[in-house]
Amino acid sequence: MNADLTFNSIVFKKSFDEKDGSERSSVARAVNTPDKLIIKSQDYVDSTTKVAGRRYTVRIDRVDVDANLQKIITSAYLVIAVPTTAEDAAITAVIASFKAAVADANLITNVLNNEK
Repeated sequence: MNADLTFNSIVFKKSFDEKDGSERSSVARAVNTPDKLIIKSQDYVDSTTKVAGRRYTVRIDRVDVDANLQKIITSAYLVIAVPTTAEDAAITAVIASFKAAVADANLITNVLNNEK
């Protein structure tokens, strides 16, 4: 595992790692308002296809304090399910489509404001 990772100019320093996951954080904004990057993985068997695989969860948390000095946490999750029989091209294609959707300026408007 890479020790430190940088995304969107935030340097996430590794806090710990275990067999099935790791946590990194940045206290650049303040110690009591960290940004966290949590990565977990687990084996699974798809209930429909019966094909085994590994599921990865990537979570980014941003801790802020509201006007009432209440701690609030805003999070985004990414779950990637990789069947053991998946080819690299399929994995690359689905990740590319996901990255394009996230990079779309209308994603927040189209999904968060219109989906039920």
